[in-house]
Amino acid sequence: MFKAASASALLNAFLSTMQITLGLTAHSDGLFADGIHTLSDLAADAIVLLVLYLSAKHLGAKARRARHSRNTNHAHHAHDADNGTEQALAALFIAAILIFTAAQMLWSSIAQTSTLSSSDAMTFGALAVSGFVMVAKETLFRYLRAESRRTGSALLQASAWHARVDAVSALVATLGLAGSLAGLPMLDHIAGAAIGLLILRMGYASGRDAFKQLFASQVGNAAARQAAE
Repeated sequence: MFKAASASALLNAFLSTMQITLGLTAHSDGLFADGIHTLSDLAADAIVLLVLYLSAKHLGAKARRARHSRNTNHAHHAHDADNGTEQALAALFIAAILIFTAAQMLWSSIAQTSTLSSSDAMTFGALAVSGFVMVAKETLFRYLRAESRRTGSALLQASAWHARVDAVSALVATLGLAGSLAGLPMLDHIAGAAIGLLILRMGYASGRDAFKQLFASQVGNAAARQAAE
């Protein structure tokens, strides 16, 4: 599982750097927005790697703590609940970044629609990069889905479907670039706005799930303290 998550992080780091750099160079809202989207995926990969590391660490400690008294076990459960709270707070922070970034993208796309001109047509290189990202994300989705089925990891399964959403996002950016090359540069800005909406929805969903996890962790903390008493 750790190997699959590491592969996802390395791919997202490479893709985001390429997308953002070429998006800025080619003045492509769609490609730049998709690069920021991929950068947010890298942050999510960091959370996944942290969760896998902590899970492996706690799994090894659990066998040793099983020999201790019941009170020690209660303290262990309380520690797990605290760890869940930390993860929920980290997820909330990432969700806030996603929402803020999406708002900036939407505002930028709306503000620039009035100054569009045919001279803003993107290069074929930007289109090639966007198409490559789409294929890479779809390949990553299939790889992570296969690993999640092999290991039974719900975390990897969630990451897999996240990659599928990214593939769709890259498809939107590709269509926007193709429209720009065809003499319709406004489509690239529309693509940037569409990706901004996708990120906004993802940030909202992530924040909502994080709030639920935070509430559950607080309830778990209270129950663990009562049991320890």
